Amino acid sequence: MMSQHDSTRAVPSGDHRRLQAHYDRLWSGAIGRIRAGDIEADPVLAAGRPDRRRGLTVIARPGPEVRRRVAAFLGRLRAVEPNQHYYARMELHVTVLSLFTATVAPARFFARTGEYADVVDSVLEKAAPFRIEFVGVTVSPGAILIQGFCDETLNRLRDALRGELRSRGLGEALDERYRLETAHLTVVRFQARLRESERFAAELERARAFPFGATDMNTLSLVRNDWYMTRQIQETVKCYRLGGPFSEVSRR
Repeated sequence: MMSQHDSTRAVPSGDHRRLQAHYDRLWSGAIGRIRAGDIEADPVLAAGRPDRRRGLTVIARPGPEVRRRVAAFLGRLRAVEPNQHYYARMELHVTVLSLFTATVAPARFFARTGEYADVVDSVLEKAAPFRIEFVGVTVSPGAILIQGFCDETLNRLRDALRGELRSRGLGEALDERYRLETAHLTVVRFQARLRESERFAAELERARAFPFGATDMNTLSLVRNDWYMTRQIQETVKCYRLGGPFSEVSRR
């Protein structure tokens, strides 16, 4: 799912500036709230009940060095605030596209899994690999994100998937929450009141521009998932090697 090397290489400056401006807006709108303990707890996580929402998603996974650096960062956060929801290493992912927004009533969508997979097949067999740099963190009132930077290859791929889904009558539940244009990793979701909000914010500020590494995304996965990409629930439907033959993975 990645090259052997997780090194860093600059992406075109225009794309970088556009994405950085978006991440900066998120940061400036939420870091003060986090410092004051004014977070938005995820209602499902806060209630401690199982997540019944299910979706079908094309994802890219960061490479091992990126995962190692993110895990070390999360360890520092967990030492300050242990009661939040921290993503496990194998749950870290960039959402390429949710083929339908995760729902508590997924049966009618899952009944067309073969059709969804055919769309992904037709688009990804022509898709080129792309590179994502992971540099720094940003925040929202409900989550902590690792900033991802990519050129327009990723968004062109997303648009190709959207267009093909709609042309085949499968675009009904696309982009229901927002139109995805970034390449971030969601790494923490808030589920409880912050006990050490100022210390926690200070850890975030220290990582604001930290280089987590880069990954050449040569392989993508089509998965069934819950809202949090929980590893025990996630099922791989198919794996795709970009720029070459792809292989089907048997369902669990």
